[in-house]
Amino acid sequence: MRKITYYWAAYGLIELFTYILLFFWIGFWPLFLIQIASSLFGIFIVKRLWRGIGQNLNEGRTITPYLLDMFCFFLAGILLIIPGIITSIAGLLFFLPFVRTWIKPRLSRWVQQRINQGNFTYFDMK
Repeated sequence: MRKITYYWAAYGLIELFTYILLFFWIGFWPLFLIQIASSLFGIFIVKRLWRGIGQNLNEGRTITPYLLDMFCFFLAGILLIIPGIITSIAGLLFFLPFVRTWIKPRLSRWVQQRINQGNFTYFDMK
């Protein structure tokens, strides 16, 4: 728990330092507008994915082949909603195909390990 506190504090300091640098480089209003646009784009992505998942499930279409991509896009949307330059950059990186191809095998391996350990709950929707 103590490590998480240190990581969170380090993230906050890095984010603050980034804000200060960008404030002096581009000014307050452009920085403010970038953050507003980033949050609105993140909300748009999350709402669109949520609606698409619901629609596919209601129509009985399978979403399994695209599940990891959808998770990456959902995570990108969440990171874009969270205020901060670092999180916005991380969120935008998840839209790049080579980042997703790097993340998806690791995410799949992590889920498989949880299933093998028995730390995974499966709910059948039928």
